[in-house]
Amino acid sequence: MRHSASKHFLLLLSLLFTVLPVSASAVLHQLQMEVALHDNGDADITEYRHMTIDGEGTESYIVISDLAGSQIKNFSVTDETGRQYINEGSWDVDRSRQAKAGRCGIVTKSDGYELCWGLGDSGERYYQVKYTITGLVRSYEESDGFNWMFVARNINPSAQKASITITAPDLEGGLPADTVKAWAFGFEGEVELVDEGVQVYTTRPMDPENAMIVMMEMPKGLLHPTLSEGKSFEDAREEAFEGSDYKEPTWYQSLWDEITADLSFFFGLLFCFFVFVVMAWRGIRKRRERKKMLATVDWYREIPVNGDLLRAKGLYNAFYFSGGIKNEDMISALILRLIRTGTLKIENRLVAPSGLKKMFGGEGKMQDCIVICEYNERNRLLQSEPQRKLYQMLRLASGDDLVLQPNELKRWMHHHESEVMAFMRSLETSVSLKEAKNVIDDVRKVFGLKKFLNDFTLANERHLSEVSLWNDYLVYATLFGVADQVKADMKQLNPEYLRMNEIARNLTDEKVVPLLMATTYSSASSIKHAVESRNSGGGGRSSFGGGGGSHGGGSGGGVR
Repeated sequence: MRHSASKHFLLLLSLLFTVLPVSASAVLHQLQMEVALHDNGDADITEYRHMTIDGEGTESYIVISDLAGSQIKNFSVTDETGRQYINEGSWDVDRSRQAKAGRCGIVTKSDGYELCWGLGDSGERYYQVKYTITGLVRSYEESDGFNWMFVARNINPSAQKASITITAPDLEGGLPADTVKAWAFGFEGEVELVDEGVQVYTTRPMDPENAMIVMMEMPKGLLHPTLSEGKSFEDAREEAFEGSDYKEPTWYQSLWDEITADLSFFFGLLFCFFVFVVMAWRGIRKRRERKKMLATVDWYREIPVNGDLLRAKGLYNAFYFSGGIKNEDMISALILRLIRTGTLKIENRLVAPSGLKKMFGGEGKMQDCIVICEYNERNRLLQSEPQRKLYQMLRLASGDDLVLQPNELKRWMHHHESEVMAFMRSLETSVSLKEAKNVIDDVRKVFGLKKFLNDFTLANERHLSEVSLWNDYLVYATLFGVADQVKADMKQLNPEYLRMNEIARNLTDEKVVPLLMATTYSSASSIKHAVESRNSGGGGRSSFGGGGGSHGGGSGGGVR
């Protein structure tokens, strides 16, 4: 009985949905904007909208507010049939869809405009919308540029895909990618500086709270805008960066920007010459002090500065203007330190197939893997900030099984820029030559250990206590960039030790460990370069937050 009732209920529902039309919401599949900048700062905007229109609503509209002296002109709409819509000027919102079909117009509001046009027929539609924004590019104290919301918030429907291409067709060769800077806010996407201009695009569908704000800076004289903001671009950038994940440029970058913007070519060359002389003098002084210090350095067989690799790097580099310990070697030494303390282990594990192999029923295979173990905070060798941050990255990248594959690490790092940048910043240490000379005994121990490792085969005394330090020696040999030589010396002096000692075998692994080192450094350095370029306006990922102080845009738009 119950079974029969259920069947009748389902049949009734199916008939109901067959008889009643199911309303599908309008969809904005793609929004493409082309922004053509002119010499006076005006911009011709062309929007291409690919939409699916349902039975709801009578018109589509674009909200542009907070114009700050700009005006909207030359509004026109064309659809996929090539039909140019009649521009009525002032637009009457309260009409039927039929009355609005083939027509467009502007609603003037206290804070800006609404650019409106009739939806016309339902189905798949293409609209080309054109208008001019006067004074989009503004004059700032030290440069020219703009901060403009091209796509407003709370558009209904939101764009599934959106892109903005900014060009300057009147300029021979277009916008120069080497002098123009660009940032984007309010959405998830990318900024690219290409030969002809700037391209901004989304990498995931937009939500109602999203907007597309673009900030752009260009040198004086490239264009000649008629509107002025009456403040510095640096102040505007600082306001826009507030709440974003962009970072302000360092003081010396800002200083260099000001110098190159304000001084003539001659004085720029003079400044470069002055900087060169200062740098050359610093290099000569450090080389002289290093030579004097090394004359008093003897072999040192113990671990210097309480095992602090970062401190050792700082003291060592204080005596080098260039050519000191590199971040690549520092990262490799930190990885070996984790192996040395048993925090990472190399074990033979069954690795499941992935990708196409998994789809076609491929079998897993046994292979050497990096296994993440517990981190002992009480171990003095593991108490430095870079060591902790590196371990956290490796553990998170390894997933629930705590078995780390290089492709897992690379993928994780490229999706966690902030954690990678925090790790890279933790590697930076600055010890002045004066500070280093105040702790000259520690300096001699650091350089003394390197001297001992360089002369490893010459040290004929092989005490048991010394052999127990060989695993630490491998870590410091990597830090100093002489690991290959020291491993060869160890094999010559005591081949059984490297074969029988489990930690030593892991430290000298010639396949898994080098791959982990290379993946960690290459991924971290590429992310660091990309982030630095992005922060300075060289393109890259957009910022979801920030964009304060922008003009244009506002809230609303779409279909109503």
